[in-house]
Amino acid sequence: MLTKDGWRIVRQAVSIIDELEEAVRSGSSAKRVSTLRQVTDLFLHDGERLSEDQVKVFDDVLCHLVARVETRVDTPVGELSFEEYFVQRWYQDPVNSIRFAGIEKAEAAPDVIDAIMSATVVLLAPSNPVTSIGPILAVPGIVDALKQTRAPVAAVSPIIGSTAVSGPAGILMAAQGLPVSIAGVAQAYREFLDILVVDNRDAKAAEELKQSGLRVHCANTIMGTADEKIDLARQVLSLMSAESAAHAGSDLS
Repeated sequence: MLTKDGWRIVRQAVSIIDELEEAVRSGSSAKRVSTLRQVTDLFLHDGERLSEDQVKVFDDVLCHLVARVETRVDTPVGELSFEEYFVQRWYQDPVNSIRFAGIEKAEAAPDVIDAIMSATVVLLAPSNPVTSIGPILAVPGIVDALKQTRAPVAAVSPIIGSTAVSGPAGILMAAQGLPVSIAGVAQAYREFLDILVVDNRDAKAAEELKQSGLRVHCANTIMGTADEKIDLARQVLSLMSAESAAHAGSDLS
């Protein structure tokens, strides 16, 4: 039997679900974000008192609020979810292509575009360009914001030589027609990239890549210790601060 608090939670949940349906119909990302905040606040405030069935209701609400984008991997055994390909099958299947199901309905949250446009620097981590960074870039508006922002945009390469530092990044880049090299990383981000940070072992390839006009910096990108992580972060931020100052100077001239 529900207590008075239990009924209050149910009434609030029903009210929010009504707002959810309106938000989904309106197609407004701002409205979905607002409703998502209400759902989160209610869950955090009363979560300990919710039954398992009530928690499932909240899960359903969250799934409707968040536009679902799923990475799908086409292989000779059929199309797999990325989890099936990566976790269950240990990325052993040859890859024909990759697609992001649902991306046409995705929207960037309003604050994300604003953050990119007002940023001092933008840094892409050394993640898989296809299945980690790729889905973000595929969201309408993100690449345009990266192209238009006055902030310098840098990326740290997840590739050394012709090998991914970890995971199937090399396999997936090849499937997308990208060279498995620092040149392939630069190609993946070519529309907006100002600086590419690569490992010292790619110094020769870096010199060749510089001929394209891209600024390339060599560093130790294998972060095995906390000190190595701090050192790389300092180098990248120093580079980007200098680039930001150069951008500001050119704007004044």
